[in-house]
Amino acid sequence: MRAELGVLADPVGEALRGPHASFAQQRGRISRYDPEVSVFYAHPEELADEDWADLRELAGPGATVGLRRRRTPLPDGWRVLRVFRLVMYSGAAVDTRPDDEAEVLGPADVDDMLALIDEAQPGPFSRRTIELGRYLGIRDDDGRLVAIAGERMRPPGWGEISAVATAPHARGRGLGERLIRAVGAQITDRGDLPFLHTTGDNPARALYERMGFALVDEVDLEIVEVP
Repeated sequence: MRAELGVLADPVGEALRGPHASFAQQRGRISRYDPEVSVFYAHPEELADEDWADLRELAGPGATVGLRRRRTPLPDGWRVLRVFRLVMYSGAAVDTRPDDEAEVLGPADVDDMLALIDEAQPGPFSRRTIELGRYLGIRDDDGRLVAIAGERMRPPGWGEISAVATAPHARGRGLGERLIRAVGAQITDRGDLPFLHTTGDNPARALYERMGFALVDEVDLEIVEVP
């Protein structure tokens, strides 16, 4: 791990050992979020035979898991399906502010949120992901939910801005930026700092950098099939 990153070197593990411990499922040195809530796993970079066995037991045969900074070879039968370049940005210097038009989303809004996620495809989001933190949304005049963003991982001292999604017909109005700043404000208001993940080829990186997000880490995220 990169010591200079502090808890951000292992945001999943730190969150599951800290503020999100109630969502943790663990076997040996492998931990994960309750799969009904999120898809992420935490694991050591150097995986011993017992770690692979624990990962297989926790995930189940045929499952797919995301591994980052894997420094040991895959055992026989394990297979890398695809690899994403994952980048992490710190929002410590971002100007965060509340937004009067952003509404707090709750369980009654989940169907609308899932429909928007399906349309905009910002990344993994399930029916119970909303339990991880506060999510905000903006609706059109007709009541349709057209933009969302919220908070996912919570390693101590930080909050991850996630699920930034805008309906295609509502893009170009700055809704995503407004919600990023608003979610950031709820994080800084409690004394933490915002950060976010995205893929290396995401055009939204230009927006994040213009807003003041600073690149702090890049890593390959392997999607691996469990035998």
